[in-house]
Amino acid sequence: MAKSRRDFLQGTASRGDSFRAEPKTEAVCSKKADVEKKKQVQFHHCDVLVIGGGIAGMEAALRVVDQGKTAIIVDKGVFGHSGTSGMNWGHTYQSMEFAPDDDATIANTIAVMDMVCEGLLNQPYFYHLLKAHKEEKIIANGLKYGSIPLYNEDGTVLSHNEVNPQFPVTHDQGFWPRMMAQWCQRNSNVTEIIDQTYVVDILLSSKGRAAGAVAIDLVHGTPHIFRSKATIMATGSYCWITGWNGMGAESMAGKENTGDGIAMLLRHGVPMADMEQFCGDASQWTPAGVRQTMGNFNFDGSQTPKDMIFDANMVPWSKLLEGHSPLVNMGASMRIFYGLRLNGRTTENGGCYIDKACAPVAPRYFRRVEERQKELLGYELPQYVEVVPETWDSAGCPRQLSETSETMIPGMFFAGAAPGGVGGMTQVAAQSGGWIAANGAVKTASRIEMPDVLDEEIQAIIEKAYGYLEKKPVNPIRASQVMHKIQQTYWDRTYGPLKDEAKILAIIKELNRIKEEDLPRMWTADDSYRMNCEWRDCFEAENMLYCALGASYAGLMRKESRGFHMRTDYPDPDNQTGLRNTVVKLNENGEWETEFAPKFDQLIPSAVLAQMVPTDIGLNSFAPEPKKNAGKEKETE
Repeated sequence: MAKSRRDFLQGTASRGDSFRAEPKTEAVCSKKADVEKKKQVQFHHCDVLVIGGGIAGMEAALRVVDQGKTAIIVDKGVFGHSGTSGMNWGHTYQSMEFAPDDDATIANTIAVMDMVCEGLLNQPYFYHLLKAHKEEKIIANGLKYGSIPLYNEDGTVLSHNEVNPQFPVTHDQGFWPRMMAQWCQRNSNVTEIIDQTYVVDILLSSKGRAAGAVAIDLVHGTPHIFRSKATIMATGSYCWITGWNGMGAESMAGKENTGDGIAMLLRHGVPMADMEQFCGDASQWTPAGVRQTMGNFNFDGSQTPKDMIFDANMVPWSKLLEGHSPLVNMGASMRIFYGLRLNGRTTENGGCYIDKACAPVAPRYFRRVEERQKELLGYELPQYVEVVPETWDSAGCPRQLSETSETMIPGMFFAGAAPGGVGGMTQVAAQSGGWIAANGAVKTASRIEMPDVLDEEIQAIIEKAYGYLEKKPVNPIRASQVMHKIQQTYWDRTYGPLKDEAKILAIIKELNRIKEEDLPRMWTADDSYRMNCEWRDCFEAENMLYCALGASYAGLMRKESRGFHMRTDYPDPDNQTGLRNTVVKLNENGEWETEFAPKFDQLIPSAVLAQMVPTDIGLNSFAPEPKKNAGKEKETE
């Protein structure tokens, strides 16, 4: 197979044919004994290739076509159903559509969001996201897709953040990604959509420009070569590395969130910022499945007339927070959660109790879920429900992003960068990130010819991808087992993100062992090209490994606890040293390089921000209270 594939590739890689509605095919011979037939390799040409079919990818492709260029979406899952966007319902932050877009208003929003994100926001990039948010008119576009918002009696859109009117970003506005996916499929709104096709690597020209990608059709095993003038990476998060807790997956993101795009960019030398950070929440209720939420304790709890949240000993959070800052953002709420876990004050599965009788003033999702379960299933939640935290997105993204989200690779744009991922601004990052990436990609596609690609580069990518089916390693290991090892190593079931320097170093050592010893032993029990799920697992396991290593090296640099990064040897946030970004990259020799880099704070200086970000809640703020009879026991002794 290697020889015939090599023969086939001669002279094909540098073609610059214009876009064709029907993909061009040529034959590759297979040496597999049961096939011995011609295998069709498909070529696709377009102005802009969009890798990933979630909200960011869909928004980008729609914008590209709307501006008169051709766009192909390639998605490894079933289009409209995969990854984080596969959820039935999402929420958007949309009132920038109605708010003034002057710099003063936007700066005020950035100040609040940077505080919510505990000082990790990429301010200039977020500025351009908010400007795009105003331009793209998400609510108006959502109406086209079928995402109809709730309205107040006076005809205004519900949820303009009445709780905090000075913060012009709406929360919890309904949005349905699958309706957006249906819109993409209508009337050539997107030029072509190719799903269940896994991009195994990106293509670069001889001058280092983005030039497309190589992918494998996971249904038929067909190689696809995509040629484009610009490429948009919109593959979502790497939350699947966070593993499992006592109740289920540690992440509410989908199994598809294995960090494919991040890993590919890392392997091509793109520096990544803040890979140790995640956006998390109290999201799992027992019994499993009775509620899925995007809400968080500090928001719910601040709107209740009485105590709502309790530790395992039924000590309410109001008592826990006595003497602390009243502003508990998402990072602080996670430190409370895991601080209680560290000190043995959590429930059986490492969570807390919530009093479901405490309804927040604003109607939240779980009220509707509870009513439906009671009506349809005859199940009624008890008054006190165990709640366990989860991650829902990762904050890591390219360190260098232009105002149109172009990376250090010319022509390679990144959609879905979550500069506010720690604070949950992922929907803004998805939609507005896709919008500005498309604007940049269209400009690039309008001024350059199709970049050339080296034949040898395509050949090497294809050989590696099919090699997983052909090799017969000694002491083989299934790819799913490797994935589980990565999860268990990076995020153990008991302590999750709680780590000290010794533990991080041990994690890095084990991940490198997995890279050197286990990845080469991965194999597929079935060597068929068709519908081979284990083949996909091989690709995903390698990508997960690079993301876990990047996050670990980043965590080693940050010697404090901030956001979802929790160091038991540095249990408190430190605004004197911590208002900076971790940056990791792979050099040409495949070695990791790290840097604790200055924060992008051109709009709100770090010195000002340091006065806004509370630091009085650390992992040891809620150590166990001494027993009331401890003194008497001592006297008796």
